[in-house]
Amino acid sequence: MTDTTLNTLFDELREWRDAGWIRSIDLAFVEFLQQAGEARNEVLLAAACASHEAGRGHTSVNMNALQTEPESVLNLPPENRYSPNCTAPGGLFRQFGVNLETALTQSHCVDVEGNGNQPLVLTGGKLYLRRYWQYEAFIERDLQLRMSDRPVTNDDLLKSTLAKLFGQAGNGNNGDINWQRVACANTVRNRFSVITGGPGTGKTYTVVRLLTALQHQTLFLGLPPLRVSLAAPTGKAAARLTESIESELDTLRGDAKLASLKDALDSIKPEGKTLHRLLGVKPNSRTFKHHADNPLRTDVVIVDEASMIDIEMMTALLKATPKQARLVLIGDKDQLASVEAGAVLGNLCSGADQGYYHTETAQWLQQVADIADFPTELIDDNGERRLQHVVKFRKSYRFFGPIADLANAINRQDDAAVQQELEQARNADDEHSVQLYEVNSLDAPEFTELVRGSRSSPRLESFNHFDDYAKAVLDANTDFQILTALREGPWGVKAVNQKVGDILGVNANSWYEGRPVMVTKNDYGLKLNNGDIGIALKDPEHGHLRVAFPDQEHGVRWVLPSRLTHIETVYAMTVHKSQGSEFKHTVMVLPDHDSPVLSKELLYTGITRAKERLSLVGMFALGLNSKAC
Repeated sequence: MTDTTLNTLFDELREWRDAGWIRSIDLAFVEFLQQAGEARNEVLLAAACASHEAGRGHTSVNMNALQTEPESVLNLPPENRYSPNCTAPGGLFRQFGVNLETALTQSHCVDVEGNGNQPLVLTGGKLYLRRYWQYEAFIERDLQLRMSDRPVTNDDLLKSTLAKLFGQAGNGNNGDINWQRVACANTVRNRFSVITGGPGTGKTYTVVRLLTALQHQTLFLGLPPLRVSLAAPTGKAAARLTESIESELDTLRGDAKLASLKDALDSIKPEGKTLHRLLGVKPNSRTFKHHADNPLRTDVVIVDEASMIDIEMMTALLKATPKQARLVLIGDKDQLASVEAGAVLGNLCSGADQGYYHTETAQWLQQVADIADFPTELIDDNGERRLQHVVKFRKSYRFFGPIADLANAINRQDDAAVQQELEQARNADDEHSVQLYEVNSLDAPEFTELVRGSRSSPRLESFNHFDDYAKAVLDANTDFQILTALREGPWGVKAVNQKVGDILGVNANSWYEGRPVMVTKNDYGLKLNNGDIGIALKDPEHGHLRVAFPDQEHGVRWVLPSRLTHIETVYAMTVHKSQGSEFKHTVMVLPDHDSPVLSKELLYTGITRAKERLSLVGMFALGLNSKAC
């Protein structure tokens, strides 16, 4: 294609849509702009790219990068979607011969710096769909207000409470500082806080002590106990949060040294909810029951697995959280961001590795958290205000060994260390370690052996009640899980599920006893959430299949297969879907070739799902120098 007319541009975009490069909604958006009077190809193509990027989870697209390396920025052509009929993005952009940013500033469809109401916003060299620009602008304004308002605290009482909850303080060396203690102090001090750390760093351990410190402060003043809301993006993560807090509470309540904190401990009533349930989602809409005009009736909101929160949900959460309430986000900043647009936690924690604490912040934390010497390398009076509200945990108490070493090397983007860990894995014979299966096909005997060796289940005759058996089966299902980087193609989740079905001699997409399924859409009638996993079992008393789902209250909840309209088989799931979960043995299937999706965040997230054993199938020393936006 040489001279690109408006018609031929639309022909190209239709080819992109038909080949699966872009979505129908991306094309429809460009057609809308054309009907609104925009006739310049470069503006329309940039608009298509901005819409496409929103579908990939990015709130904006950088204009300079888009013009100089469009294929890399857009990940086009996508995995397994090459089409000889489609002109690559670079071929289209080269024909324009103009500066994209200049052309956009001249368009009546583009709002420069966000002062108007056009559908596109250009600011800071980035092009946004207006909705996402509004979300970002609102979040920034709201958090600035929350960070500027500090609640009243009794520092002496807080210091003594932390001493009871955490015992002897660290000696001031970076590795010895109890960052959990620091996080509690910093969170009590502020209305908005972020606690970030990798697996095993004690985030839930800290939540219970944080709630105790907050309640003790309140009860000391003669006020009613704080109303606490606990939430997570998925039902599974919410259930894990509740169980972890209940377990830790039992430990603290049994400690005689904490008798003076009994009232505070007894006032904590853990009940984790999904964010959708907390905010009161309205079926078939994007709105919630709770918002700025009808805020949550709460004093503290704590959200776990916050890396999974997208920009739209974060906006809804901030609107529903009263300005006088404390809001605490907890998660691993190095994990993958939400599938939807916006890496909220990652952006808030940018720079947390280096600290950037102001001298005043460091001195207060040193005094209240009882630190002998606050690390000078973490102090910088030019640090951003948001980083005064972030504490990063720097020590893992249970996640170590070869799996942790590989994950940490990937996170540091240390290629030499990664190769060293992989070489050690090739020579290791310890099954509780990292195992490599360098196969170029899922038909390889190694993969078949791996799948067959993993399928173990409790025996029905060992249980007096079928519900107890079902719960044991559900628990056993978390012992082994296959994760994939891709959804489509021969190495994608659909192909892997089909292959596992073939190995096990079942039709992976039909109903049979033992079929594991994942709910893919919230079902409020059945009280099932996106990401919930169930197992199809045949009750000998009734003689028909029912699907068992974990239930916090009753242990197991049964649902007829005919009532499950949004489910998929889940021998394998994508790494994105695995967030908030852990498995004794994780098998990570990666493609046999490099791919833009193999970012360090994806590799780190997948590897850290493994608690005891990690098996890597396919090519895995890839994607270490790319970073998800």
